[in-house]
Amino acid sequence: MLIGIIILAVVTLVLLGICFVQYKKLKTLQLQLKELLQESSAQTEEKPQPLVDDMNFKTDKNLVITFVNDSLCQNLGFTKEALIGKSVFGTLMENSESTKSNVLAYANKILKKTKIVNNEILLRNAQGKTLVVQCHQRPILNEILECTGISFICKNISSAKELQKQLLDFNERDILTQALNQEAFYKCFERDFKRAKRYHKDFSLLVLETKDLCKFINQGISFERGDNLLKAMYNLCAEKVKKNCSIGRFDQTKFGLILNGYSREKTDALAQDIYESSKPIIKKLGVDTYNAQMLILSYTELKGFTDTFDNMLERTKRHIQNALKKHQYGIITSVNDKKNISAPTKYEKD
Repeated sequence: MLIGIIILAVVTLVLLGICFVQYKKLKTLQLQLKELLQESSAQTEEKPQPLVDDMNFKTDKNLVITFVNDSLCQNLGFTKEALIGKSVFGTLMENSESTKSNVLAYANKILKKTKIVNNEILLRNAQGKTLVVQCHQRPILNEILECTGISFICKNISSAKELQKQLLDFNERDILTQALNQEAFYKCFERDFKRAKRYHKDFSLLVLETKDLCKFINQGISFERGDNLLKAMYNLCAEKVKKNCSIGRFDQTKFGLILNGYSREKTDALAQDIYESSKPIIKKLGVDTYNAQMLILSYTELKGFTDTFDNMLERTKRHIQNALKKHQYGIITSVNDKKNISAPTKYEKD
């Protein structure tokens, strides 16, 4: 009997010990779980989001702001005190003559003819960043239907505009090289040619033909190296020309450089520079020194009032086609197709 009591007591003590240990583990687990929940809550706490309501503000006849709603203040970062009683110019809009004349043009239609105007305008936020907004502008009328001001209800469409611009740019680019694709190149060439002709500005076209070199690399090395050649030639041309000039890829292996403000002499110097600079770049693709020179460059300038952009393009194509038949590489034009390549001359790169 005594032995049984002792055994029961021992078992009870053991069980109590196990329970105590498990209790401590449970308390530790609860504490850890609480800390994890607090950390997760802190990480997922949402920041205040801009209100999605339409941005609304009102002005008097002199375009002095008389009202702004909460959505406009939160989305543009202004306080109501910073806007009410101030002119829209220098606050919500740029304080420039061009902006003033544009805004006053449609404001007068609203104020004098009580018309409703829907258009895109540019608003500025508190940091001075410009946003494109679609705006519904209507006259504010008093009891006797006299116009006392303008109500602006605006939606921010900057993101949509940027996306549209990116999509348009994507559609106009050659996927491999990022040069203008053939369709975009022809449109740009025609537009810039006509502008230069209208204002009697220097204008030239330089075409780089890589056909024979591409064929040599594709057949003798690899198509991947051939693609790398086209990329390298575009990058070289982009490095050499100024920002208001454009580069396009057409006829698969040709690069056209639309050179606004370039005389024939300046284009000749640019052609020399590109040709000489291309050789070490091509050799890095595994091409020997002899074959690294298998490029043809042809250029022409705007030739007087009777010249046309398509004639200009055909001149360069003709020079290149004749050179390809003769396997004559280097710089080929109507005046130097039999001259030896001279050392690059300096040209103004602005």
